[in-house]
Amino acid sequence: MAEGSGIFAERRLHLRAGIEDREVLVQFGPVVKKDDAASCRYRLTGFDEPISVEIWGLDEVQAVQLAMTSAGSELDRLAPDAKYRIAGNFNGETGHGLPSFNVRHAAP
Repeated sequence: MAEGSGIFAERRLHLRAGIEDREVLVQFGPVVKKDDAASCRYRLTGFDEPISVEIWGLDEVQAVQLAMTSAGSELDRLAPDAKYRIAGNFNGETGHGLPSFNVRHAAP
């Protein structure tokens, strides 16, 4: 994490999709309070293009919760049939470990 960047947490993941294996970095922060609301940014790198999204909530806690859930949902969307493993987690478990919205797309 870059000092002074406002990033307060990050997670390194290994993504296995078919024969492809890549590292994905998930970063959270900064959290910014403005008037009666707050925002939290998350950034995903390791895909074709970096993804940076600012999520707003009623306060700092909700902004962080929503950013974590949105990042987890985006990871699910970007690689729905792939397997994630948290870097350093050698017990064989898979998954990115972030909450996500359980959204199922209905057939047209």
